[in-house]
Amino acid sequence: MKPSAPAIPLILGLSLLGASGAYLYMLFKKRRSNATGDLVDFFTRSTSKQDAPVAEIVIPNSLIPLVIGRKGYTLLHIQQSTGASINFVDHDESSQLCRIQGPSQAAVEKAKEMVLKETSRPITITEEVIVPQAACGKILGRCGDELQEICRKSMAKVWLEGRARSETERRVMITGTASQIKVAKELIAQKVREDHDSKKMLADSTRQTREPRIRTPPTSSAPTPVPSDGGMKLNSTSPKICVEKRNSSSFAAGQMEVFVSTIVSPSKFYVQLVGPQSTELDLLVLSMTEYYNQNQNRELHRLRKPYLGQIVAAEFNADNKWYRAEISAILPNEYKPGEVVLDLFFVDYGDNQYTNPNEVYELKPDFLALRFQAIECFLARVEPTQQSNLMPDPASATGEEEWDPVAVTRFEELTYVAQWKKIVSKIVTYRNSKSPLHGRETSPIPGVELYDTAPNGMDQINIAQQLITEGLARPASSEGLNELSRSQLFRLGLTNGADGSSSQSSSIDKVDDVSASSSTSASTVVSSGVHINGTGQTCPKGEQQQQQQLQQSVRYRSLANGAH
Repeated sequence: MKPSAPAIPLILGLSLLGASGAYLYMLFKKRRSNATGDLVDFFTRSTSKQDAPVAEIVIPNSLIPLVIGRKGYTLLHIQQSTGASINFVDHDESSQLCRIQGPSQAAVEKAKEMVLKETSRPITITEEVIVPQAACGKILGRCGDELQEICRKSMAKVWLEGRARSETERRVMITGTASQIKVAKELIAQKVREDHDSKKMLADSTRQTREPRIRTPPTSSAPTPVPSDGGMKLNSTSPKICVEKRNSSSFAAGQMEVFVSTIVSPSKFYVQLVGPQSTELDLLVLSMTEYYNQNQNRELHRLRKPYLGQIVAAEFNADNKWYRAEISAILPNEYKPGEVVLDLFFVDYGDNQYTNPNEVYELKPDFLALRFQAIECFLARVEPTQQSNLMPDPASATGEEEWDPVAVTRFEELTYVAQWKKIVSKIVTYRNSKSPLHGRETSPIPGVELYDTAPNGMDQINIAQQLITEGLARPASSEGLNELSRSQLFRLGLTNGADGSSSQSSSIDKVDDVSASSSTSASTVVSSGVHINGTGQTCPKGEQQQQQQLQQSVRYRSLANGAH
């Protein structure tokens, strides 16, 4: 049966419609977006990826190490944290292009933020500073304290190269940020200036401007004479000056220039070595005087409970300057019953002073950097013209009662005591010192020859021989000439080091009441005039009772420098 004419167009239209739909489906697949932004086929549900998001940053070459980090750890951390991939390509001569590609735009933005954060950090660099070799000691400080202070203030890493750059220069390396390196350089330059200034002061110290240290009258009743021209003006009955043909400008082994600061007798006196430490001591006295003249500082260091051997600050009553001192004895005050008085030993000069406890203050630790300067010595190869006993014990004798006052006065004149005139000292022997404290180690006391410059400026005057010539001393008859070893010289501070500095080591021990009272020196005289006899000799009953009372109230310790 043939279709009717009206049905033919309908059938043809349906056929064309189906063919058109199939063609359009094949040409334009119907797609939709999923939640992540990827396209999913409407029928098969398969996913098709979009192009991954990318970000680019131009970074200067100097900042690239900050992004990469040590051994690449920083860059690896950013990639693992964000899932992004980071690559660098050359951009120009001074920068590189950082290309960040990630699974999503959020990951790329996070990675970009972390990269920019790393580039904003300060750059750590290493620079060098060339300093004089002579200033390295000032930069390092004692036990490296000054160098550690530079590192602490600048927050940079500072160190000195182990090998000197040359004989006169050395390289100091500094690692840190630009601001940290700038602060470290300023601190190093300050230390170099301080070293230069101290050396300049030392050079100027050849013209000694130190004021004479006015002391209490010496052991003898005669005052210390003021030296005349050349210091060798003798009376009409005195023999001529004994001059030795020796060039005073050249020093033999063991010789050094010294100041004689305190004299008890030729058997016991104190010297200071001439050198950088002399200038340092003068600066120390000025600093202490300025510091302790302020009331608030004295209140800060008020002495609560003094003890034997304590190092304190005290004002010297003759010049109103402040010095370092050691409490060598605590004695009853004979003018104020029930109170005590402190016997102070000035560790840099060797003299003593009685002081009220409320006028003595704790020593600021900063003032302990310089070692004690007073060195006890005795004049070698001589002895008093009149001996008090046949076999004197040089280790226990103080030298005060053996020498004639006239000889002591003449010795003070020949040595310019506390006038700060340089004389030459030569170590020739020593004697062992005995400490009143059981088991305490002490340093040997050096026996020295002293030489003054003759009026002609070339030859030297042997001071010991001069005393013998004038009949004020005689050659020593039984003196064992023991030579000091190099270690003993260093221990005493009586050796000339490479830097010209030397010092005296001093041990400071706290002594309890029991051990201190049992170790009382056999020749200690208290202010009341009573002699405490520690030799075991019998005394009258009244004196024994008085001594027992004093021993209970008096605590005493002899100094490391010798019997006080």
